Amino acid sequence: MKEKKSFKKLMIVSSLLLIFIGTMGITVGSVDLSPLHIWKIVINRVFEKNIFQIEWKKSTEMIVWNLRAPRMILGILCGAGLSLVGILMQALTKNSLASPYILGISSGASTGAVLSIVLGGVFGFKFSPGVGAFIFGTLTAFLVFYLSGRGSFSSTKLVLVGVAISSLFSGITTFLVTTAKNENDLRGAMFWISGSLAGARWSQIFPIFIVLLLGILITYYKYRELNILMSGDDVAESLGVDVKKLRILIVLLSTFLTGVIVSVTGVIGFVGLVIPHISRGLVGSNHKKLIITSVLLGGLFLLTMDTLTRYLFKNQEIPIGVITSIIGAPFFMSMLRKNSYRFGG
Repeated sequence: MKEKKSFKKLMIVSSLLLIFIGTMGITVGSVDLSPLHIWKIVINRVFEKNIFQIEWKKSTEMIVWNLRAPRMILGILCGAGLSLVGILMQALTKNSLASPYILGISSGASTGAVLSIVLGGVFGFKFSPGVGAFIFGTLTAFLVFYLSGRGSFSSTKLVLVGVAISSLFSGITTFLVTTAKNENDLRGAMFWISGSLAGARWSQIFPIFIVLLLGILITYYKYRELNILMSGDDVAESLGVDVKKLRILIVLLSTFLTGVIVSVTGVIGFVGLVIPHISRGLVGSNHKKLIITSVLLGGLFLLTMDTLTRYLFKNQEIPIGVITSIIGAPFFMSMLRKNSYRFGG
């Protein structure tokens, strides 16, 4: 009973923090706005009528509704999605160091995006960096899974193949960037690789929301099987879990989620690595609670990092992927040193 109350309190506090920090995130920037003013604009736009009978500048409404609001929501959705993929990858590999990029999806996606930027018009056709990232990220995941599945499948083999493929695509991406002749292409490629929430649009929100919602529902439905899988493949099979099908489902779901997110934001690291660790420290390894906790904390983490960055650097756009790496790496090393819990225990 006490654990249930603690879990409910955590969910309530996390949800309230999402609303609070999301509101603060819309207020900060090159133009500071009032939180009360923001909510009035948002409510009026949602209900498509001037409920408060207040007039404001069109420029203010554009900043709130067209620029900052979709950015805040995109940050929440992408943070939640990356955390969910981190849980799935760690369950698949039974490795606490696994992340959404353990399959090399990020490196493949980076190559696809940079290829579209640098060489998009060379072969007689053009495609956006987002499309290139999604296609190459998906193909990379299937390639890694195919190579890992030949013969006897093992988590160690999956990780090693993922590292090898990741190194290959990282080399290709570096080659494309260093040989780029157009300075604008080079700047665009480097900025995209670093990961950013800038340029978020309402048209991007709905597809990501639907994909994330489906991912959460499917993962939550399988939480018992994920719990059993953590005990080992032999134990899982003896308890009636179809391990092969579950692996395929995890890879497909992780690939699709990561591909969609990376295609919009670029490569944002450490969210899917750090947040599952924090969540396990708070609620344990039972995926029934772990899934919901990680989704909420992942969204809260990325939203907080983006808000803090824009507050400290109001007149400069700093890629969010750079900030998550700078903050996430020391935090993760500190957690490893403390070793306050056992993975899967």
